Amino acid sequence: MFTSGFKLLRVLGIPIYVNYTWFIVFSLVVYTLAVSYFPYFGPYYEPFLRWIMAFAAAIMLFSSILLHELSHSYVAQKQGIRIKSITLFIFGGIAQMVGESRTPSGEMKIAAAGPALSLFLSGIFWFIVFVLKRDMATSPVLAISYFLASTNMMLAVFNLIPGFPLDGGRMLRAFIWKRTNNLNKATLITSRIGKGFAILLIIGGLWHILQGVFISGLWLIFVGMFLQQAADQGYRQTLLHRTLSSVKIRDIMVSPAVVVDDNMTLDHIVNDFFFRYRFNSFPVISGDNMAGTISIHDIKGVDKEKWPFTIARDIMYTKIADFTISPESGALEALDKMLDTQRGRLVVLENGRVAGIISQRDIMQMLKLKADLGTS
Repeated sequence: MFTSGFKLLRVLGIPIYVNYTWFIVFSLVVYTLAVSYFPYFGPYYEPFLRWIMAFAAAIMLFSSILLHELSHSYVAQKQGIRIKSITLFIFGGIAQMVGESRTPSGEMKIAAAGPALSLFLSGIFWFIVFVLKRDMATSPVLAISYFLASTNMMLAVFNLIPGFPLDGGRMLRAFIWKRTNNLNKATLITSRIGKGFAILLIIGGLWHILQGVFISGLWLIFVGMFLQQAADQGYRQTLLHRTLSSVKIRDIMVSPAVVVDDNMTLDHIVNDFFFRYRFNSFPVISGDNMAGTISIHDIKGVDKEKWPFTIARDIMYTKIADFTISPESGALEALDKMLDTQRGRLVVLENGRVAGIISQRDIMQMLKLKADLGTS
């Protein structure tokens, strides 16, 4: 959810994206601070200064949220979990992890890292407030520090609510996981708590709207709906990870694969392969070794009059690492790579030779079979 956007920078090897919905909440925060918050604490601030303070405070707030997510990601990376990206969006930030912790203690460390970092930042800003000990009406730095101390503390407290997928829910899940040795059960319990909390937020939002506080109520409803969806999605993702973690590509790949020779002409490939097998792409071999892949998109880029005189080698895609995977890799890794590269199929490569083909359909059929048999 909300993982698209433009790339901002890269930290710890992790690409940081900003979703376009982020600008909505950023603008609202700046406006609220400039029009309501800072005038309340410092009624004598000049309007231009209030807007500068609001912009600086908003930037530092979202930097704090980014640091919160980076702390999760850093601890996860230490456990060998790959972080695909971090995205700032309308509800804050989200880190997209490939896989999960293998142990309850590892999960506890990852979950606790975010609130711990937020509390640490809150402590720094409270220290600044304590050291300055001045009237906020005459100290912009003090007013901004007070705002950041309060918001980081609220961020930590909110995330410690024991409902999945909030950090507190993940910590509770780790505790239940350790006690029961059953991650699926722990995820189910905490996701239900998370959905219960989400429903409370939605009810609270409706109550605010009935009381005439429309914006605040609408915001609570949106956050509640997001958390409810995230709890459901988190539970399904955990089941998917657990089911696919033990499945090797070798066990479900289709073999032998239908391959194209690199010296075949395009008219031959179209008539004898694309029309016959109706796949969107085929592996291309040179001798016995993998050479590339050819797709309908590649062939459409060549005029039909040239098909009898153009061979696969001339137009094939040759970045082999983009569309191949080892037979010893896991099904989850294959599925993730397909989603990353937007490919429906991967070539299974062993010792430079084509060993088979694995597709999203193969993985989904295996998942359905396991679910039907009750072995997931």
